[in-house]
Amino acid sequence: MNDPFPDQFNLPPGLPPGVKKRVKVLSLSGGGYRGMFTAAVIASLEGTLSADPKKPIPFGQHFDLIAGTSIGGILATALSCGVKGSDLLAILEDQGGKIFPAMRLRRFRKLIGNAPYKPDHLRAAIKVLIHDADKLLIGQHRPGLLLTTVNWTTSKLHLLGSQSTPEKDMLGLTLMDAMLATSAAPAHFPAHAFKHHLFVDGGLAANAPDLQALQCAGKMFPDAEIQMLSIGTANPLHGRDPSAVPGRGFQWAKPVIELVMNAQEILAVQECQAKLGPSRYFRLNVPPSAAQAKHMDFDVANKLSTDLLLTLANDCLKSLSPAQKNELMSIIR
Repeated sequence: MNDPFPDQFNLPPGLPPGVKKRVKVLSLSGGGYRGMFTAAVIASLEGTLSADPKKPIPFGQHFDLIAGTSIGGILATALSCGVKGSDLLAILEDQGGKIFPAMRLRRFRKLIGNAPYKPDHLRAAIKVLIHDADKLLIGQHRPGLLLTTVNWTTSKLHLLGSQSTPEKDMLGLTLMDAMLATSAAPAHFPAHAFKHHLFVDGGLAANAPDLQALQCAGKMFPDAEIQMLSIGTANPLHGRDPSAVPGRGFQWAKPVIELVMNAQEILAVQECQAKLGPSRYFRLNVPPSAAQAKHMDFDVANKLSTDLLLTLANDCLKSLSPAQKNELMSIIR
């Protein structure tokens, strides 16, 4: 595969004294099928940034480092391989129903028994995007790529980085392994086994990998000015009904995972906003209304869910003020 990012990690020669290299980082949150929102936002921005919308420049080529968790990790890996946003959107819409097929007693089955979804269809979708994903090693991958996962056997957040990152993978995971590791969501997919390790979804510790991406970019480019675009998954982060607090231990099973992931995502966004400021950090995300959220979940991939996610993505970009659009474009361009 041709390297879409030749020499991207070398500072250009002849920079005037006191002028910092501008480093651009893209960070993509996790959220299962809600990644349709992320892909739609990327596809729209990709077309906007291209002189010829029919021949858009792959969105990943605008960034020096791309980080992702769960579905964000899969999208990030594909972008780092030069896959276009329109192709990400198409594969999610085409394969989402196979990856997350409709089933009776869906919520109950996620609590009882084995993981209800098998990774076979996810593997097949990844192969469509990156044909040799099961052969290429993430540790030898040249573009700046950082994925998050949690190592079950060590209870630690485990960062999987490409060749140029300080988190370069030394275990020998392929791109396929890395994508399955970051997206092995508990109660949905089985843990991903590699050698003597078991990996589960990175969203348990870093659903928005913004802080990890910022730290990684700081080590890669210590004298550069870092700018970051962070894209969410239309995750409902607006809080919860006080009267709906579960009364029994069993009823906490689903809410507690969501609560932990949401709390981490909010904290990561707030920390990066404080560290970088509005001129160097831009977050794109639109939480759904309570009525919309009822039809959108991590593993709901039907037509209604798809239409809602596409609508929210469109609303997200259309709602930006002229000043916000300028800030966004200044980070991407």
